[in-house]
Amino acid sequence: MSADEVVRFLEAVPSLKARAALATAYAAGLRASEAASLKVTDIESDRMVIQIRHGKGVKDRTVMLSPQLLCILRSYWRLARPTDWLFPGRDDKPIDVQVLHSAYRSATKAAGLTKKVSVHTLRHSFATPFARKRR
Repeated sequence: MSADEVVRFLEAVPSLKARAALATAYAAGLRASEAASLKVTDIESDRMVIQIRHGKGVKDRTVMLSPQLLCILRSYWRLARPTDWLFPGRDDKPIDVQVLHSAYRSATKAAGLTKKVSVHTLRHSFATPFARKRR
């Protein structure tokens, strides 16, 4: 997706929590499951990094935290005040990944996007400009 399409898409996500989670997936190049399972303490604003715990292959890694994403997450935190999970779900668990997939499908329609896309497309949309620059 182009940057304009991503902006249109994110603006069409009706839920604040889902919008913040999907923006995080895009801005940090995360998988949906990685964004969903973030804890408040995984955001290290002093170092401008996000700690990903138990990612693919049950591996931990650190990804960059952009100033724009930090601003989005701070706005979200001021309104939602999550305590443990950054994007809490039900019964003291993180948001269900299927909630993000559902929000993605409805926002894609609302934004008028005709490309066949998924939540994972956000991860690829993040990585593509960087891969092109290295060539």
